[in-house]
Amino acid sequence: MANKEDKPTEERKRRVPLYPGFPELARSDVSVYPSYSVLGVAYRVVCRHRYHWAKVAQRKQFMSELHSFEKLQPNALGGVRVHREFSQGILSHKIPSRRYIQKLTPDPLNMNQRMRVEEIISGRANFGKK
Repeated sequence: MANKEDKPTEERKRRVPLYPGFPELARSDVSVYPSYSVLGVAYRVVCRHRYHWAKVAQRKQFMSELHSFEKLQPNALGGVRVHREFSQGILSHKIPSRRYIQKLTPDPLNMNQRMRVEEIISGRANFGKK
């Protein structure tokens, strides 16, 4: 038979707080899930969604028109030509950033030489005596 002293230690377990570091959230009158009835979406988010879905719809329409125009060609090679002609630049990947291109092709000039070239190209160069 177990002692009465052993029973409380067996039942008593260490309680881990639900929100450690935030004891105010453990109170009974605090809701973890506040009401979202008055929540409004920012207008810039609405505009971004409109812009995105307009772009998706425009691309879908373009692709359907392109495929229908390809099917009107008398042979397969004509369809391939039409696809390449119209989709060049539209369906291709994004142009990589200048920084990425500079990583791929390092500049052969040092900083002073590059500044001088940029100065000459911009028309600010003074070719008089220095």
